[in-house]
Amino acid sequence: MVTLENLREQVLKNCLIAEANYAGTFSLCGLVLRLRDLYKWEKGLRPWEEPDSAVLLEWIEQRESSWDPWMEQEFQPLVLDGIVRDPFDVDGINEAVADSGLVYGAGYMEGLRPSFFLGAVGETRETDGAVIFSVEREIVRDVFASPAMRQGGRIYIRHQPMLSFLWDQIFEMRPSARSALGFAFDAYGLDVQTVARFPQRYADALETIARDQLHTWIYHELGEFHEEAFRGHLWHDIIATYPNTPIEIYARVLKDLCADTDDKGLIRHIAENRSRAALAFYVAFLRPFTRLLFPEIIKAFSAFRKSGRWEIIEETRRKAKEKFHERAAHLAALHEERRDKGVARTRDEILRACIAPLGILKKSL
Repeated sequence: MVTLENLREQVLKNCLIAEANYAGTFSLCGLVLRLRDLYKWEKGLRPWEEPDSAVLLEWIEQRESSWDPWMEQEFQPLVLDGIVRDPFDVDGINEAVADSGLVYGAGYMEGLRPSFFLGAVGETRETDGAVIFSVEREIVRDVFASPAMRQGGRIYIRHQPMLSFLWDQIFEMRPSARSALGFAFDAYGLDVQTVARFPQRYADALETIARDQLHTWIYHELGEFHEEAFRGHLWHDIIATYPNTPIEIYARVLKDLCADTDDKGLIRHIAENRSRAALAFYVAFLRPFTRLLFPEIIKAFSAFRKSGRWEIIEETRRKAKEKFHERAAHLAALHEERRDKGVARTRDEILRACIAPLGILKKSL
């Protein structure tokens, strides 16, 4: 029988291999912020508890030094009960550890960065054909942690990364998000500026909000599970063909929006449950590229704040679903042309036809 410590060490090796070979795809600032979050998790600090700068920098140097033996190494198989398993055999590995109250995740994040984690599972339930695993405690993880992720019919929701994500949004308080964040916290009877100044005082409230919103995010993953804009392996083929380019980002954002606007997706769930806070958080958390593709939801949110009419949100969702499916079909059609034109010419055509009109590539095209 494999022990928890042995399994932890096996998973940690792949975490270090992933970091060693893919951490360089982040900007220096982005990597340091992620390493800071990893340090806080490892030391049991709350997201708002800042470590001593000198101690943190020393730890980051040690972590980066630990990558040296793993540069250009292949991911290691996991050995469970004498059976050698591929580290991406999520179903087989989870079946092997199910009786231990553990859950294992492995997959590829944005930029095709591999990511691994092992956690203690809390609630497990089935919803709309997918199995949802609630990870209450992280045992081992890498720097690429995501609050929610899906692998086939498995959806993982991870409480610690969600709390860190929520605090980062409050701490940064981007101008484009400030009003929506204020509206969201007001729905909980809180003032976001006060929470930002005194997070320790509102620790329990932040835990509650993070948990609430994480359970709402399940419906993004369910929307992704059910949406049919990108059939079969088409989407994976697109991001694998144009990795680390604006096309990959565009395809990822487009898939996310198809999921959010799906009939079983996030926005429909928010509207049906009349969750003012979840709607506001959705708008507050929109990334710049997403805002470019989905300005309608920002206008709809503004109108909703004045009228309180949920019909505005549902109508916006229905129209957006049609728009994003059309965009997905256009991207797919252009991508298929690579068979005749070649990847380089097809890439340029996608940039011109799909992304340049958004106004973000004028200097390069």
